[in-house]
Amino acid sequence: MSFEYDVIVVGGGHAGIEAALASARLNRKTVLFTLSLDNIGMMSCNPSIGGPGKSNLVAEIDVLGGEMGKHIDRYNLQLKHLNTSKGPAARITRGQADKLLYRSKMKALLEETENLEIIQDQVEELIIDNKHIRGVRTALGIEYFSKAVILATGTFLRGRVVIGDIKYPAGRMGENSVEKLSKSLEQNGIKLGRYQTATPPRIDKRTVNFEEMKPLYGEEKPRYFSIYTEKERNGVVPTWLTHTSEKTIEVTKELLKYSPIVSGIIETHGPRHCPSLDRKVLNFPEKHDHQIFLELESRESNELYVNGLTTAMPPFAQEQMLKSIRGLENSKIMRYGYAVEYDYAPASQLYPSLESKKIEGLYFAGQINGTSGYEEAATQGFIAGVNAARKTMRKEPVIFDRSEGYIGVLVDDIIHKKTPEPYRVLPSRSEYRLTLRFDNGFMRLLDKAEEIGIVSKEKIEYLKECRANVYKEIERIKETKVSMKEANLFLEEKGLEVRLTKGVSASELLKIKEVTYEDLGRFLELPEYPEFVKNQIEVMIKYEVFIEREREQIERFKRLESIVIEKGFDFDSVVGISNIARAGMKEVEPLSIGEASRISGVTGNDIAILLAHLRRD
Repeated sequence: MSFEYDVIVVGGGHAGIEAALASARLNRKTVLFTLSLDNIGMMSCNPSIGGPGKSNLVAEIDVLGGEMGKHIDRYNLQLKHLNTSKGPAARITRGQADKLLYRSKMKALLEETENLEIIQDQVEELIIDNKHIRGVRTALGIEYFSKAVILATGTFLRGRVVIGDIKYPAGRMGENSVEKLSKSLEQNGIKLGRYQTATPPRIDKRTVNFEEMKPLYGEEKPRYFSIYTEKERNGVVPTWLTHTSEKTIEVTKELLKYSPIVSGIIETHGPRHCPSLDRKVLNFPEKHDHQIFLELESRESNELYVNGLTTAMPPFAQEQMLKSIRGLENSKIMRYGYAVEYDYAPASQLYPSLESKKIEGLYFAGQINGTSGYEEAATQGFIAGVNAARKTMRKEPVIFDRSEGYIGVLVDDIIHKKTPEPYRVLPSRSEYRLTLRFDNGFMRLLDKAEEIGIVSKEKIEYLKECRANVYKEIERIKETKVSMKEANLFLEEKGLEVRLTKGVSASELLKIKEVTYEDLGRFLELPEYPEFVKNQIEVMIKYEVFIEREREQIERFKRLESIVIEKGFDFDSVVGISNIARAGMKEVEPLSIGEASRISGVTGNDIAILLAHLRRD
């Protein structure tokens, strides 16, 4: 028994979801395999989406036709716009999902999507012919054939759950691991490594003393992730803030001998930016007031996620640690925290399209690429889904460079930069973070969205009009003159001490920190633009000098990216580059000088020698 599809997606997490939706929405006959239909879209760890860098990814794939932004806008407990006192590059949204609704509604969406089928079965083997993917074989012995396969397997490849001194096969607590697919990958030349991640305990809301904690509410009118979201009001369900105490640290120190990190049961590396409490105590023994956030998992549940208390310590240790925290003295654990170790395939084996360099038509997305985070997974899934679909249509892949979006930063980093732990996107990883803001995805990526073809023509035309209005209004504001008298009277009425000695343009007034776009209504008639358009006008004028400086840097970057290295280039033929650089280039197989310059171990001298060699040829 066998079946034919255009694209096969393996895995029903955030990467698999975006991959399957993108492929199906591009009219490819698509099938998604999952170990459990009930766990599609499961948020295995924290209930949040967004944060520095992560919000940017969600907003970017939203403009391109992804689903995560719209979904979290609909099915959340609270949304909050963060870092509002900082510059525009730092301002982002964080959402706390209703995990039950998020998962169930995502499953319903997949079931309703045209061109998409969902099958509960375990993929155990790849069908490969002469280094070309042909399909997959499942645990039930069924063969499914396709022109492209996307692996989005999360933490399930040879997954091992660890709690204290207990270790057993599982990809997630209560779910089986996938044991045979790793062998199939290795037999076909794919290198694998091991990483681990961990999650905190969940406790019963009814056993918490909230009077000892600070409630933190969401916003009724937040800045949404999706540019397409229209809501009159958003929910404001609180999270609660408490802290560890000196007693917590004392208890944890006494129990460290039971930590699988200390005992050596866990030998692999986990996400550096989300350390367990036992690792925090090991690394910062003098600090005692670590923040602990209690986050409700769903309106339909009493489970609270204990954000900040990630641990794989044994159950009795988790109980003692929890009860030492203010407000949790009588708390009851519903699910114990645990770690999971799993196989991943280093992304240096991929092209920027996320297609394998070793097996044509095979794509990798999400944690299998050595990343962490729902947002990073969803982004990779979307890119893999788009490019797998285009592969079956004999179209060139859509590639994003570092100057176009955090999408480009993420993909470029995981391919070229080796990290000792699961990769997480951060603003500090981007050279152009003022350009790649959370709020301006539609300004940057509209042409790419049109090229991909998922977003409707009506929406594309609407956003094109919005983009044109931004530039038109900026020019109008620059050309509008305000007399010295008018300007100083306005500044005085706003309570500002600034005084001008001559007339200025309205744009110069707007560059004053306390002046807003709406304030300019005093001097010129303001059109009825959407908020996201008004925001762009204000930010682009206020930060014009810095944005222009980044634009010049981007132009220099683009020049290096345009110097092509032919596919299959013999790096052994280049005399004078270091052995480290040569090994890195042979592994990654860069397709441009810019790409080569970002490979770990490659120096400026190596690039100069490579450039001279290319020009000589």
